[in-house]
Amino acid sequence: MNLVTFNPEQALDRLFDTDRFFGFPRAKWDQPTVLPKVNVIEKDEAFHLEAETPGMTEKDVSVEFHDGVLTLKGNREQNSQTDKDDYRIREFSKQSFARSFRLSDQIDPEKVIAQMEQGVLKVTLPKKEQAKPKKIEIKVES
Repeated sequence: MNLVTFNPEQALDRLFDTDRFFGFPRAKWDQPTVLPKVNVIEKDEAFHLEAETPGMTEKDVSVEFHDGVLTLKGNREQNSQTDKDDYRIREFSKQSFARSFRLSDQIDPEKVIAQMEQGVLKVTLPKKEQAKPKKIEIKVES
């Protein structure tokens, strides 16, 4: 049985590759960059960000919050002891990403919490006290 892999993105890249036509060199990437998919949820007390980081651990990911910008970085090394010649197909590789989000000044940077749970990075960004909505009681005169 022959195994054939097909990557439609590579096929389309070759079809629309104008760099060769104009003589520009092709960029070669040693580490593929894959941006993680994220969900951002706003609650009254905080923003919650969830990012997919499959196969990564807390040692592979870093979270930074500086000047209103939240930056997620990840780097996973391929730790296979098998010789390159033994592979028939090898799609696992090094992975790295860096993704930044500009946040408002509503966030309290001292209370940001990050945790990993089953390949999902969860970042809680608590709001400052003045940014939280206040409930105003309506008084009824009788």
